Amino acid sequence: MSRPKKEFPPKRTRYIHFRVTDDMYDLIADEAEKARMSVSEYCRKLATDHRVTIHQEIVFDSSELLKQLGDMGKIGSNLNQIAHHLNEGNPMYEDMKKEIYRCITDIKEIRDNIRSITGEYRGNTETHSN
Repeated sequence: MSRPKKEFPPKRTRYIHFRVTDDMYDLIADEAEKARMSVSEYCRKLATDHRVTIHQEIVFDSSELLKQLGDMGKIGSNLNQIAHHLNEGNPMYEDMKKEIYRCITDIKEIRDNIRSITGEYRGNTETHSN
């Protein structure tokens, strides 16, 4: 005869019941929603872990930012090819040095562009609360 299977997760059979005001419930429900949990799950997590992690989804939709990040990826690819060439023991050519300097200049320019695009959102708590 085989042993009985264990339930996973274990079935919850005990109840903890407590009353809250409407305002308290709204606050708890809002925090649970931010944490992407049910109210019950949120309360269990608070009671057992004493901390609940709030998941904040930050979305910044900008075609200009995506273009800048794409350009950054292309520069990284160029630098990776040069590094691969040098790691194989091949010599550094003058045109490679120029390409490296060009890449560094381009990276700095892209960095400044990204700062100008995203700068107005930096530190703005309203951006993160939605």
